[in-house]
Amino acid sequence: MALFIRYSCHERSYPEVPVPDSAESRSLSNRVISNYLLSLPPDKDILSLAAGSPAPVTFPIESMSVNLKSGENLKIEGAAMAAALQYNRTIGQVGILDFWSKIIEEMQPYPGPERQTIVTTGAEFGSYLALNALIDDGDSVLIANPVYPPMLLKSRAMSANVVSVLEDPVVGGLCPRNLRATLESWPDAKRKPKVLIVCPTGSNPSGANIPEKHRQEIYDIVCEHDLLIIEDDPYYFINYGKPLKTFLHYDSEGRVIRLDSLSKVLCPGFRLGFCTAPPKLVTYMERHYSVSLLNSCNLSQTVAGAYFEKVGIDGFKEHTQEITQYYKSQRDAIISALDLHMADLATWIVPEAGMFVWLKLKDIEDASSFAELAMDNGVAFVPGSAFVTEDVKSPYLRLAFSLVPEKQLEEAVMRLASSIRESTNVASIARYGA
Repeated sequence: MALFIRYSCHERSYPEVPVPDSAESRSLSNRVISNYLLSLPPDKDILSLAAGSPAPVTFPIESMSVNLKSGENLKIEGAAMAAALQYNRTIGQVGILDFWSKIIEEMQPYPGPERQTIVTTGAEFGSYLALNALIDDGDSVLIANPVYPPMLLKSRAMSANVVSVLEDPVVGGLCPRNLRATLESWPDAKRKPKVLIVCPTGSNPSGANIPEKHRQEIYDIVCEHDLLIIEDDPYYFINYGKPLKTFLHYDSEGRVIRLDSLSKVLCPGFRLGFCTAPPKLVTYMERHYSVSLLNSCNLSQTVAGAYFEKVGIDGFKEHTQEITQYYKSQRDAIISALDLHMADLATWIVPEAGMFVWLKLKDIEDASSFAELAMDNGVAFVPGSAFVTEDVKSPYLRLAFSLVPEKQLEEAVMRLASSIRESTNVASIARYGA
């Protein structure tokens, strides 16, 4: 059972849900007052005896200077520093939300239903908030197979029935044909699923993009069967081909809940993400947030906001293009190494975005069988069994090419190939004798 307030999936009117008259609602009322006070301009003359916030004069930190790799400097001091160290609005700082609203406008250039964005503690917490608002015990969610493990674990933690939909074996990404078949064969006695969860760009672990024609088809199927889409898209800005329309772009009916992350484009340590969704859902998420984490890290928001203000939209795009080129060079290096050393051992689809290559081994049924051996040989990977909804053996494995320096990627692949061959030889000896 979800913790706080339920959001209606199948009622397009999104009716108001009354908050009970309880200690919970009274604490929420206090937070509403605090959020209102925090949203006021600095020159507003209000002597607040309401907010239980500490006095900024007691904070030991007076200023902060952040040096950018460009040689420029972000200086945070005075009232801005005091505000950064204080509690903040649950929904997020005005500056960072205004900046991201411009990014969202570019993702969804055509008029659609009203949307609102909330700053979240990474996209991970955004997905938790969304699922918590949507899922009741026993509800079904659809999710692409292979699946990002934390999304699977969160869904199951909320007692959801997780139903996997296989990716397209040729082009990768969630397969609309398989999605339609799953929904059209759904048992009459079983509640229809509420949510489809997709990672449309550089899917973790497969590295695949959902092709644009498939995105439109998937959205049409979702409308036909009255589902919502959680669009978890942390690799949107690390796309090696032409820009692709997001599901938000197609969303004429207010069905898309979009999750963005700054972890891959600024840094994971900020723990900052965004959830853009119909305003009523954002309201429920904000209420849950207000009685759990209260607000995302205000200091991180201040630094990120100062960076956005310094570089602007064009500077941010230039930055994302630079990191995309970095990861593309990494991708090209590992694919070249795989072509050279592992063509006889595995098959793979060249990733179109993100940080991962998804390999299918030719002669080994369970990639986890030699994971320990590989680490002994100086290379690590994640077995494919970590990315499936069932507890089964898997011949797949995921390689992340983000951290190993480009010049060492070939060595990593050679160690992996050697481990596979060694494991295969050991298995042959055990089966047939020396």
